[in-house]
Amino acid sequence: MTLDFSRTTFLKLKAKKLGDVVLTKTIFEHVIVEREREHIIYNEQLFRETLRNPDNIKESNEDCNLYFYSKKTQRYYLKPDTTVDVSKFRYFTVLVDRNRRFIITMYPCPRIQGGNQVWPTKTQS
Repeated sequence: MTLDFSRTTFLKLKAKKLGDVVLTKTIFEHVIVEREREHIIYNEQLFRETLRNPDNIKESNEDCNLYFYSKKTQRYYLKPDTTVDVSKFRYFTVLVDRNRRFIITMYPCPRIQGGNQVWPTKTQS
């Protein structure tokens, strides 16, 4: 995986609609270790693609400053050579604080999350 925190405590990544967003080493380690989602390290391309080119972006129903970036996946890796049935992990989601441009978490899920559609708008569909 090329999300390399060996020389830094954060990475800047491109995200549709927001531009640069930050992923900290602390958040990344919390997600893959404490949340037991170590499989995310095998899906870096999907993670980056979800930010750069999501299928949709929705705001949280509870906090309009939170954006759910979602991308439908055809293949999700549990290990470098092991994939899982995509009906369980149909979408990859990245939660971003849009004001601070800060990645809060990332995870696979069976359905699109969030509330109000931010992107694409009805005129862009």
